[in-house]
Amino acid sequence: MKTSLTEILNWEEKFRLKFINSISGYKGVHLIGSKNSNNETNLAIFNSIVHIGASPPLIGFIMRPLTVERNTYNNIISTGFYTINHVHRAFLKQAHYTSIKFPLNISEFDACKLNEEYSNTFFAPYLKESNVKIGMKLKQDIKIESNGTRLIIGEVNEVVVNDEFIETDGQIDLEKAKDICVTGLNQYSSVTKHINLPYARLSEFTGIKDKERPDNVVFDEENQTYNASLRPYGTNIGAPSIKATGVSAWINTNVNSFNHNFQNKIELIKNDYQALLSEYETNDMLYKSSINFEPIIGKEYHLYYSEKKGGNFLSLIPPSSWKMEHIGSYILNNDKIWKKISA
Repeated sequence: MKTSLTEILNWEEKFRLKFINSISGYKGVHLIGSKNSNNETNLAIFNSIVHIGASPPLIGFIMRPLTVERNTYNNIISTGFYTINHVHRAFLKQAHYTSIKFPLNISEFDACKLNEEYSNTFFAPYLKESNVKIGMKLKQDIKIESNGTRLIIGEVNEVVVNDEFIETDGQIDLEKAKDICVTGLNQYSSVTKHINLPYARLSEFTGIKDKERPDNVVFDEENQTYNASLRPYGTNIGAPSIKATGVSAWINTNVNSFNHNFQNKIELIKNDYQALLSEYETNDMLYKSSINFEPIIGKEYHLYYSEKKGGNFLSLIPPSSWKMEHIGSYILNNDKIWKKISA
């Protein structure tokens, strides 16, 4: 597929969001812990943690625009301290649901059944379940003018990590710690080490060989192993040559055709499933919101979020008429199914 910015901007919103979030590749998953001056704690999941520098040790992360209340941001700005905690497979689901917009008086630690942990020398709460925890002090808050997001840069003030995960050269073994990474917003993967290469120095560079191994060496590039003994045919130079018969060619052609058709059907099923799931989530959200009137079929309604009302509520008032947090606009069809109206 080749596409342009104009085409991307015309895509369906959810598809565009997931596509753009995933093209940057795998990202680390972390929980940022903070608390305000009233000792109300907050825990939020982020996938934008980035190394800034080692001397002094600086780490940054991206905060979304401040168009709505951002408890993590408010806590960091008011106190100057926060923690970055690695996410592991054992509590991934709990970590994922910290992205819910809980009211200020409800801590994500409590709501998601995770535990606070404190150091005698640090203000902000750590996540007890995490094997790698970092105590951060705010250094810079930089607004990115292009889209209103903010780059929050902090200095590493304290690190808590199990000794068993630290290798002799100082590297942390994230596979052993059972770290999780993510593509997009909700497609999680396990961390697996592939290969350690030496530090790249010009003085030691001898060029890249056209071939790492001769043709007669059977090597599995994906698993980085020699596997000649596992092959069902001879692999040495003196082994009988393998020739495809007419029948074999016919089979290969038809198998490829079958696989292509089967894959297309699978993709259609996946697309239908995703559309159905999205429709269910939309209607589940709408029917669980506060509705103080009987909606009329075919009429446009607007969904808002309010901390004072304790969650989502449906209204006839358009978003241009007030400054409530607008989630989306919807119409109820004859089947009593809510359909989102594109902005």
